[in-house]
Amino acid sequence: MLRGVALLGIFVMNVPGFSHSLFTPPPVPDGSLDSKMVFLRELLFAGKFNLVFGALFGVGFSLQLGRLAAARGEGGATLVYARRLAVLLAIGLVHAALLWSGDVLLVYAALGFVLLAVRRLPDAAIATIVVACLAFPAASDAARPWLFSVETETVAAFEYQQFEAADDIAYGHGSFADAVAETTRIFAWLATTPLGQFTYLSFAVQMATGILLGFMVGRRRWMERLPELRGPLRRLHAASLVLAVLAGLAWWLLGGVAGEAAGETGLAAGFARTIGRAALATFYAVTVLRLLELPWAERLLRPFAYAGRMPLSNYLGQTLLASFVFYGWGLGWWGRTSPLAELLLPLGLFLVVQLPFSAFWLSRFRFGPVEYLWRRLTYGKLRA
Repeated sequence: MLRGVALLGIFVMNVPGFSHSLFTPPPVPDGSLDSKMVFLRELLFAGKFNLVFGALFGVGFSLQLGRLAAARGEGGATLVYARRLAVLLAIGLVHAALLWSGDVLLVYAALGFVLLAVRRLPDAAIATIVVACLAFPAASDAARPWLFSVETETVAAFEYQQFEAADDIAYGHGSFADAVAETTRIFAWLATTPLGQFTYLSFAVQMATGILLGFMVGRRRWMERLPELRGPLRRLHAASLVLAVLAGLAWWLLGGVAGEAAGETGLAAGFARTIGRAALATFYAVTVLRLLELPWAERLLRPFAYAGRMPLSNYLGQTLLASFVFYGWGLGWWGRTSPLAELLLPLGLFLVVQLPFSAFWLSRFRFGPVEYLWRRLTYGKLRA
């Protein structure tokens, strides 16, 4: 259920990347409804549900590797899981290079190999890495003038304008083949240029925060001991909300919201923003877990479990749905929707299309379609 809720939040954040160019978001007038919706989307969704989804990836890694080790031994478990990650990497590569340059599967696969390497480290060492990941966004923003020359930034600004114009033609008015070619061009830029590689690195560090925390939760088997952890869960629920509010206020007071923070103030504002994101993601996750203690809430959230059981199929399905709605080869809504519509549309598509489809599919098959392919390529022959 929690994974299904996270999928909805990820869809909300990804839709703007399909409705206009990622390189130059459209301007919105200050004080307008559009500006308020953009602010709320940033405040409530940006970076939060990816962290929750990443944490569940880390939990799953711990549990799956443990079961594999019990069945095949440490060496066999490592080989099988490495093959599982390699298949995910291949799926992510196809997705990123042909359909959606904002793909996260490549990052998950790469971080999965990192987890294989560090899985025997004690919790204290893992926690130290998490702290470093939390500090990285603010530190990298502060160090950006030393990392990239003025010439590099100037060339990049020119390239962004070119990409915006090309995106409008290929995505807004082109065929399916035009959209694929443009996505491939963007992916090549991200993979081969210093600024593109820095973007990937920054995103990977952000994802690593949730994945490593989830790995520790899974290793301690906390998800299996929820009934006996109700007290600590209540305290974590309250503490994460307080921390999220305090960090958000600090971000605002330091000028981070308005983009006016610089120097040491900018460093503090960036750190507050990152802490606030992690705290609010924790609050969301614990809220869902606590709601599941209530029978009426459990019934309300039950359909999300169907989506959560086939997350890879639904994540890739979101790309197809959003592409069809916004790109020229589909409905052609590129550049025509407001921030409010960009919020309501994924909610509607998820609730009306993806949840019913997930329930329908799983009433007939054990696995989602892409999950079945993933498992087949990992483990060999399976019963559908």
